[in-house]
Amino acid sequence: MIMGLLENAAKRVLRDDLTLVREQYGELQANHEWLKETIAELQMQLEDEGWLPLSGYGLQQFNREALGKIAERSRVLYLKNPLIQRGANVKRLYVWGQGMSIQAKDTRINDVIQAFLDDRRNKIELTGHQGRMLKEIELQMDGNLFFVLFVNQSTGYVRLASIPFSEIMQIKCNPEDAKEPWLYLREWTKQGSSMGKWDIETSMPMKAYYRDWQYNPPLTARAVRVGDMELRDGLIYHVKVGAFSDWKFGCSEHYAAQDWVKAYKEFLEDWATLTRAYARFAWLSTGHKSKAEIAAVKGKMGTTLGMDASETNPPPAVGAMAIVGEGRNLQPIKTAGATVSAEDGRRLLLMVCATEGLPETFFGDVSVGTLATATSLDRPTELAMKDRQMLWQEIFMDLFNFVLLQAVKATSGPLRGVGTYRSDKRNGRLEEWVEWPEDVDSTIDIDFPPVVQATVKENVDAIVSGATLGGLPLAGTIPQKDVSRLILLALGADDIDMMLDELYPEDEEGGEEVEYTPEEEALTAAAREFRDGLDWLIEKHARSS
Repeated sequence: MIMGLLENAAKRVLRDDLTLVREQYGELQANHEWLKETIAELQMQLEDEGWLPLSGYGLQQFNREALGKIAERSRVLYLKNPLIQRGANVKRLYVWGQGMSIQAKDTRINDVIQAFLDDRRNKIELTGHQGRMLKEIELQMDGNLFFVLFVNQSTGYVRLASIPFSEIMQIKCNPEDAKEPWLYLREWTKQGSSMGKWDIETSMPMKAYYRDWQYNPPLTARAVRVGDMELRDGLIYHVKVGAFSDWKFGCSEHYAAQDWVKAYKEFLEDWATLTRAYARFAWLSTGHKSKAEIAAVKGKMGTTLGMDASETNPPPAVGAMAIVGEGRNLQPIKTAGATVSAEDGRRLLLMVCATEGLPETFFGDVSVGTLATATSLDRPTELAMKDRQMLWQEIFMDLFNFVLLQAVKATSGPLRGVGTYRSDKRNGRLEEWVEWPEDVDSTIDIDFPPVVQATVKENVDAIVSGATLGGLPLAGTIPQKDVSRLILLALGADDIDMMLDELYPEDEEGGEEVEYTPEEEALTAAAREFRDGLDWLIEKHARSS
């Protein structure tokens, strides 16, 4: 009996304790939800004040969501705001407006490079003029480019594609080196058809990983899945700008200008509003002593022009005379000094110029320019354009080295036997490279026309001076073919590579003899005459100097 009473009492105590614990847990959970809502509200307040929350990465870098918002705003501003669009287009034109010249020293290597450049899909993506121009704009707006390299393992042929920045959500790096990317997480929506009927569109959310182009684990460590997600074919070559070296993603190069273009836009809108307000009343009539006089003046000055099709009181003709009685006064409203000048916003415009890295003359104010600005650039702007050209030169050189590696590595690659494929396991991953024999010159020349366009005579004089060192014949400082190439660049030739092939055919360089048709013989003869003309031009400039 006593044991039963004790057991019932213990159960009641446990139930009461359990109820108390549940109540305390509910209070803690409610406090946690309230705390989350408060933090979310604070983040919204930061966004409303023009700041973006940095949660997820501490104070080191923007999180992926913030970078996406910055890129999205930059894209909208490029489409809508003249200042952002002008700044981005000027940089694009200076970098790619004159194209570039690509030529490998060895003809076999050059054939592989030119085939990669001439591929239709590659031209759309990057190697064509339009592709390069669009990629430059995307790099400025997003701060990131994600090229995908697809390799035919049998032939070694490489095809380019790209993934939008909006689809790359995460970059997984080497745990021991945060600057060495390994994997890229892509999230996108796949568009397709329902049961083979293309008129019925369906969408499916997708997730997959891609390997970095330099992350090459040993064969035993490779897999087709990462966790529960697919590891897709294609290697990603990531280009980032506008960020620090320890950031995983780049940041839009126009981020610093976003607030200032908005401020300048609002200033001009306010100025236009004031102008419209002052223009609402054009004339001031005074000296009226009664309502009848006011009504009479109103009737004479009123007009129905533009109100409907029937005009009963047309306005006075231009140059008409206004006749008023004694004590009356009719004069235009004076707005001089009463309105804010549009030039008062110049300091806001200069902030945009500073963030874009371009002088004020490039944004439409030619009044502050001089004759020198039409044929030259200030040194920082010139170096900024050359710096961007060097970035693209490095990007193309990386892609070319990858293409040549695959052409040597593949079982039926076009360069198999020309170079030697080498590999070595280092630091837990496979390192690959190509060894070229001594008789193979693997140099690839990537040249941009001068950023600052000097006169043709000045360019040719500089080339001749470097090639001859002031003497009549070539001094041996620059090979003759390279001299011709530089002069063609200075002359603004369109297809320099083709002209060089005609000027220096393979049979003159010790290769196999080539049989020409009569038409090709005539073309070759003309090309040789042109080459002789270049030689004569070099000698002429050397004599005049």
